[in-house]
Amino acid sequence: MTRKLLPVICLVLAIMIAVAWPSAVNTKVTANTAGPVPTPTPWPDLTKIKISKSKKCGIDGAATPGTEKAKLNRLKNRFRLPSGQFEPITFDDLLALNQGHIQGNAIVGFPKSNDPDNKRAVSLVGFVRSVFTAGCTVHEHSQGESCNCNTINPNRCDAHIDVLPSENVNTNDGRNVYVVEITQRIRLLAAQGLLESNIGNDWSTQTLKTKLENHRVRFSGFLFFDTDHADQAWVSDPLDKIHSGPTGNNFRQTAWEIHPVMKIEVLN
Repeated sequence: MTRKLLPVICLVLAIMIAVAWPSAVNTKVTANTAGPVPTPTPWPDLTKIKISKSKKCGIDGAATPGTEKAKLNRLKNRFRLPSGQFEPITFDDLLALNQGHIQGNAIVGFPKSNDPDNKRAVSLVGFVRSVFTAGCTVHEHSQGESCNCNTINPNRCDAHIDVLPSENVNTNDGRNVYVVEITQRIRLLAAQGLLESNIGNDWSTQTLKTKLENHRVRFSGFLFFDTDHADQAWVSDPLDKIHSGPTGNNFRQTAWEIHPVMKIEVLN
């Protein structure tokens, strides 16, 4: 009986091997011909950037690490995109945020570095009145901005952009003027094609001036309350009384900014 079944068993085994063999061959070929899984390019680490041939500027700027000034500088010097989408915000929304209030001859109670609104990623649409280099001024006892390690190199200083709710609003003494800013770290990211825009990858101040002035533009980036200008805004000091000199010093509607801007879209 066993001898009679042996040829049958051998035949069955031969058929099973013949069926299975092409599958094994195909699996092996597929594994060998599949390309390597690409390694994602890491986001540039711009914690330190060059501000001259021999000097680098850290994310704390010229401030002592751990101080409130250093924390504010870190907010200005952000260079990583937000984890979520940019949320639309209006000029009225900006004015509804905490601005501080008058107490004696000072503005107090304004947002500090840990204010939750400083973490919001937003988009604002407005009419661009002017683009110019800011923070390169040499003062009697200081120069430049702390966030930029006090450089006065115009190619490293921030681009300051005045944005209006509409083209024909009253802008006397900075009324209805809102501020957004482009930093050197953002220029470096744009130059590598890592940021979205419809104006190209050159975000130098001169190029921004040429391409943005007198256009409606959507700016996207992080909200930031610039405490250096808390007492120079019409929303918190409507009578322009908070100043040290004989005349007022308001030059903007609010100290809330988009700083840094990380996406630019010219609309018309």
